[in-house]
Amino acid sequence: MSGFIFESVAELTLFGFPPLVLTVATVWIIWRVLEKIDGVVDTRSFLAFILVIIPLVMLIYGGLATVIHNKILAVSGGLVYLPWASTPRVSVILAGAVMYIGLTVWLWSRWRKI
Repeated sequence: MSGFIFESVAELTLFGFPPLVLTVATVWIIWRVLEKIDGVVDTRSFLAFILVIIPLVMLIYGGLATVIHNKILAVSGGLVYLPWASTPRVSVILAGAVMYIGLTVWLWSRWRKI
């Protein structure tokens, strides 16, 4: 049982934390660039950023982490987790929702100051 826990923690550390950090860093960089060129002044641009840019960045980094995870499992001889072949776990959906809501609230608080 303890081996399973260590494997889960290692997978979370290797395939959960880097996409989170990269997503936050990418969104922050794009947001700073748009602030400098006055691209997020009105409500439409802010909503477009929240509804288009954030999910796109999350899908790119999350998809890359899934592809790398599948490739490592395939090479090591483990079972390959295909996200489209089975239903996603509730924890993955909940983590994505928490990340999206957190980024949205953070950007809203910065946008409100502008």
